[in-house]
Amino acid sequence: MQRTTLPNKRPPCEDGKAEGWEKTNTPSGEVWTRQLTQEERAYNELQKAHYPDGRVESFFRILKAPADIGKEEAALLKKSFLDERHYTLLLDETGMVLTPDGRVLCILLKHRLPPDLLEAVRPVVREAAREPIAGGNRGEAAGTGMVKRIRPDGTESNINGVPNEEDLDDEHYYILKPAKGGTFGFNAREIRGGQPEGCRTTAYDGVLPEEWGLMSELAQEVGEAFRWSFVQDKWGVQFEKACQTPPAFVLETPDGPTPFTTVTCNKSFRTAAHVDKGDLKEGFGAMCCLGDFEGCDLVLPRYKVAVRYRDGDVLLADVANQVHGNTPLLNPDGTVPELHRMPERLACVFYCRKNMYKCLNSEEEENEAISNRKPGDPLWPKKKS
Repeated sequence: MQRTTLPNKRPPCEDGKAEGWEKTNTPSGEVWTRQLTQEERAYNELQKAHYPDGRVESFFRILKAPADIGKEEAALLKKSFLDERHYTLLLDETGMVLTPDGRVLCILLKHRLPPDLLEAVRPVVREAAREPIAGGNRGEAAGTGMVKRIRPDGTESNINGVPNEEDLDDEHYYILKPAKGGTFGFNAREIRGGQPEGCRTTAYDGVLPEEWGLMSELAQEVGEAFRWSFVQDKWGVQFEKACQTPPAFVLETPDGPTPFTTVTCNKSFRTAAHVDKGDLKEGFGAMCCLGDFEGCDLVLPRYKVAVRYRDGDVLLADVANQVHGNTPLLNPDGTVPELHRMPERLACVFYCRKNMYKCLNSEEEENEAISNRKPGDPLWPKKKS
């Protein structure tokens, strides 16, 4: 834990008191130290840029968004692909962007994650992002919306989703053919295909305990960046919800729980304009990415802002409430990639799913509750006091 140090013979007093100060003997003599408050540590942390070679530079830019086109105008962009026409301010160094009325829109922390952890977790993220976006259920982010699936005989089915690859137009085929996604962690109760499902683990088949450990360690690192940021109040709300959630449904390490229940992993997926669903709205989005690429900047079109984050960076942004999407994914040299030679960009979005705190204590209890549920019963009955 960070502390402030004063080489004085006695501590400074506030209202005649010296609470929180401790006397410590050092080679240079007697000093007084005090643990930094959360606000002080946040300010101290955000004055620094961390580099892989161990260098730390002290600077932090605070910028104001250049415009606000309004919530309704931004909503009209959903399912559209965003590019340089949708922003005039690009944040590409450690700093923060405020909305015109002074609220935090996004924070970029460059080189925040340890390179050895990123290298170790890379294959796990790659494996987690294994499901094709085409034919899935992320219609808004795919840019297609949810449409009636087409049967082999050419007729429409009653199932809605993102069109299968063979039913995509040329623009969407180019974007969605290489795009994959998946979730890692836990999902809340929901109705899927007309059938209820309980709170449950969501990960790829055969996931190993050490792979769980690596993803939880990454979540812990991202969570710490979130914790000591200028949106620490959002971290507090989210961490409180995580602590109210049964431990069986929270990403945690030996050091304790993280503020996250779930990670969405994407591979080479340029998302269309959308708002994240299922996240705790009172929280804040936390993201990182891995890979050697250019482009795919995150655009927040309501405020004409884009953020360029790369391997090892942490991005905090209000993605559960604000429309956002990506610019085109490019090769490392900035050229447009060929369809079957798309660069690999692995992106992780960490969040606390809403309603997870309502889960029962284990998957076994959840399965039993769902099995005993009668038609017409609420999905989330009131817990017995």
